[in-house]
Amino acid sequence: MEVARALYSPDSGGYRWVGAGVAAVALVAGAAVAISANGSDSAADDTPGMVSALTQSAHSRAEEPEEPVISAAALVPGYRAVVAPDSDAAYDVPADWTIASPGFSGGFGNSPDTIGGKGYASEGKDYCPGSTRTVSFLTGSPDTDATAAALDTATRTARVAYAIEAVPAATEPLTSLDGGQHGTFVEARGRITDPAPGCAPEFSVYTFATSADTGSLVMVIAADTGVPRAVDPATARRIFASIRPYKP
Repeated sequence: MEVARALYSPDSGGYRWVGAGVAAVALVAGAAVAISANGSDSAADDTPGMVSALTQSAHSRAEEPEEPVISAAALVPGYRAVVAPDSDAAYDVPADWTIASPGFSGGFGNSPDTIGGKGYASEGKDYCPGSTRTVSFLTGSPDTDATAAALDTATRTARVAYAIEAVPAATEPLTSLDGGQHGTFVEARGRITDPAPGCAPEFSVYTFATSADTGSLVMVIAADTGVPRAVDPATARRIFASIRPYKP
């Protein structure tokens, strides 16, 4: 994806995840924090934001580090954990991915058309000129139906990140490795018109949504495909299945 469409902010804030162990998502049109081209958030920290859909429970979770909000043990062999303490969530990505600091807010677009969240990781920066091959993050949807939330987030991410209408290619149930999260996996595909030399000719946006008391928690992987080391559906499912509660 072009870097110009993969805008992010290293500042704290961005999408604000509020509260601990509260199963609700409060995301409405116009309430999302826009991530601007100059790398700064265009809304204050008190902008209405998302609340984690992962509740504190007896389900297994990643081992808590001695130092707070630094790292966690991965569940998937050979992977590393991405922690999003503000959302009480963690998930795993391949060991060679770049994992942003826990407070980092990343995503796509310019106000008012943005999508992004916390728990940001990426892979393949500058694999072709000005492009990053893969990004992932946690976001939210006001839709309580996990399938609808996953589908809407996938197609909306495609529009914002690639300016292309993506076609859903797979919709199926998915359960997390710890058995605590049940939801829907979606893959939406699109073709890139006249890609730059060495850049991907197509892309997939993978999403996993799990219902909360209000709305849904949604994981997003936006991946350039048709190039070496592209994320395939099996890898996306493996990443999504690693979602679990996390508390520093």
